[in-house]
Amino acid sequence: ARAVSALHRVTALAGRAATVDAVTAGLDGASLAHLSAHGRIHPNNPLFTSLTFADGPLTVYDVERLREAPQVVVLAACDVGRSAVRAGDEIMGLSATFLAMGTRHVIASVVPVPDAETVPLMIALHERLASGETPMSALAEAQQQLGHSHPAAMAAAAGFVSIGTDVNLP
Repeated sequence: ARAVSALHRVTALAGRAATVDAVTAGLDGASLAHLSAHGRIHPNNPLFTSLTFADGPLTVYDVERLREAPQVVVLAACDVGRSAVRAGDEIMGLSATFLAMGTRHVIASVVPVPDAETVPLMIALHERLASGETPMSALAEAQQQLGHSHPAAMAAAAGFVSIGTDVNLP
């Protein structure tokens, strides 16, 4: 969190300060949001898919309370890039909800990813975002950069997908 926040010259919410209310307040209208947390796919109801913060889970319902969705969201958490299709062919999950709320681009993992091995990918991704690259190319180049490293880092890098419209951050 410190390395990513330093690249963008912002203060990270970490530890006890990273409550659901503080995180949702930070998300509201942000140009870029990076959420590093434990992700949990709810097996029976994708609306309860969550990220765990200091005081509990942030769910789809919390995201739906935002007045203005962030432009770009990076979900550095296991599985939360996956969505489920339910009755009426509606796609549900955290990524789908951010996009439905107006987020232009989501980068998220669609598989379990190891914490330590994900860090180099996130730093490489944010170095590129901070230098002005679009999210889609930033992720692709960060994945390519780590594609020849330790097998666990390669696996972590391969677990992330880029969803949405490629945008330039302000």
